[in-house]
Amino acid sequence: MKTQLSYDEFEFILRRDFMSFVDRSFCELNPQTRFLTSPHIEVLASKLESRRQGKTKRLNVNLPPRSLKSHAVSIALPAWLLGHDPASQIICCSYGQELADKLARDCRTLMASNSG
Repeated sequence: MKTQLSYDEFEFILRRDFMSFVDRSFCELNPQTRFLTSPHIEVLASKLESRRQGKTKRLNVNLPPRSLKSHAVSIALPAWLLGHDPASQIICCSYGQELADKLARDCRTLMASNSG
């Protein structure tokens, strides 16, 4: 039997569970693409949350292309951090300006979104 979450319950989960936020943010930005979770995404989300909490001092993410690292690290994480602390100062960098612009645009789109 499936239980339907209320909007407040869903929002509560998104504010406290980074993996759920990564999932929802992917769906928000890619409505025509199904999000398929994988153990490496769950580990990445856990490591990024550990970094946010200060339990991990340094984190280097090395994953192959198309593994959602840019979405998790450069789109979802800045939105998540700014949602928890709007005074956060974040620097994101990329190998190219075009990609950096796209990631920043996607992050802004996500933060401007009204859907939970």
